[in-house]
Amino acid sequence: MFIALHPSSGVPLYLQLLNQLKERIASGQVKPGEQLPSVRELSADLKINPLTVAKVYQILEREGLVETRRGMGTFVAQKVDTLPLAARRQALDPAVRQLVAEAIHLRLSEAEVVELIARHFQQLNPRNSSNEP
Repeated sequence: MFIALHPSSGVPLYLQLLNQLKERIASGQVKPGEQLPSVRELSADLKINPLTVAKVYQILEREGLVETRRGMGTFVAQKVDTLPLAARRQALDPAVRQLVAEAIHLRLSEAEVVELIARHFQQLNPRNSSNEP
């Protein structure tokens, strides 16, 4: 699994890792039931503190995106869409607030942001590349 972290970007490493893992799960690059690298493996590969990876895995588990099985590892959750709508919206709310704040800072209009989101949604949504409606 290719993950690129940029320490000088100003974005905390845990957020970079969290966002990239969420993107891979959402896009289907990492499939439901697939095992993620162990905390030690991923921290060694990325040359970051194992506590950073553990923190990201804990956040993903709290959001229902992964399941940790004692003695076996961390796996992508089988059915993310079984979470109640309110919980899914709540999980997304901080990222949306941050996106809106950044868009305002960059002086983008609401329409421009909606267009940008729609384009990325089309690119990342695995249902767009299958025969599902």
